[in-house]
Amino acid sequence: MRALIVEQGWSRGALAAARALDAAGWTVGVAAPAGPGLAVSSRACSARHRVPGLHPAPAFVDAVARIARTGRYDVVFGAGEAEVTALSAARDVVEAAGAVVPHGPHEQLVRAMDKAELSRAAAAAGIAVPDVLDAADVPDERTACVVKAQRHARPDVAGSPPRIDTTVVTGRTAVAERVAQIRALGGEAEVQVLHPGTLIAYAVVRGPDGVVAESMQRAERIWPPLAGASARAVTVDVDVELAERARALLASLDLIGLAELQYVAEPGGPARLIDLNARFYGSLSLAVAAGANLPAVWGEIALGRSPRPVRARAGVRYQWGSADVRRALTERRGGLARDLAATLAAAPGAQRSVAALRDPGPALARLRAGLPARSGATAAPVEAAAT
Repeated sequence: MRALIVEQGWSRGALAAARALDAAGWTVGVAAPAGPGLAVSSRACSARHRVPGLHPAPAFVDAVARIARTGRYDVVFGAGEAEVTALSAARDVVEAAGAVVPHGPHEQLVRAMDKAELSRAAAAAGIAVPDVLDAADVPDERTACVVKAQRHARPDVAGSPPRIDTTVVTGRTAVAERVAQIRALGGEAEVQVLHPGTLIAYAVVRGPDGVVAESMQRAERIWPPLAGASARAVTVDVDVELAERARALLASLDLIGLAELQYVAEPGGPARLIDLNARFYGSLSLAVAAGANLPAVWGEIALGRSPRPVRARAGVRYQWGSADVRRALTERRGGLARDLAATLAAAPGAQRSVAALRDPGPALARLRAGLPARSGATAAPVEAAAT
């Protein structure tokens, strides 16, 4: 079995997927623009390919199709929203080259990735969602809101970034400015009330007959604060009620493949669905380490097979080390020295995003990219929190 992962170079999710597929016996190729990266530096990557940027989309898709044909790949995975959207929209081109694009109908995928559509479908499934405001209705300059793009990826719009980050913004003026920025990037903004609580993620692989693999985790620290991703997390027992409603939501969306649903659980209140990622996500290595190899299960479903159901075991820990250190430097819980000490103490035994003794290449690539750039060298981009 041969899998091609198409990414932009520094995706932790792509790295986790490459390692997981390789561990399950897949031959893994990685296609990315020229330059260093995480997945292409991994020993799990058996072939490295170059693709142009996402704009224009037809040139990008044609290049992927050529690679799929010459590399005899069975499945082509997009690592980010932009790659997923572009490949799903042009699946006929890729599948004519002999490879499968492992998603359901494109229209359903786009609906699931649209924040407003997702909120409506979630409410219909009995799932709480964040309260939404018009930017003009933010009451004062002290109110904190979450501002996000309804869709992250616009491969049809030249110059649109692969992802528009979700941010916490304080005050009516700042919210209006962020909304204008998102619109200038080709997106449509959504302003949500900031609901404090614990970040919970429920990740599944859904096939034509329902969910086959699942993992649930609880964040212990997040980065950036308030609206970030898991910097430290642990797998927990699956919440039966939450899982049942999530499965009903995915069935209503007819979403096939990997889906990571993110919730904020308020103290004494409901768990509100804040996002759905239909792609490899940043803490994916945690589910794999806990016994749920979600990428491998997804690949088997894409090939029409019937893998056995799997569920991640509870109690496995995870740490995104660099993010946790940055968080400690910012939050300083109990003081800077105490927070840094606790961050270092959490490292032993925790599953990592990048660092791995048996696969040091990605960590070395990240380290080299973070060094002062030589003349003509290109530094690694700052990694989006949710990728």
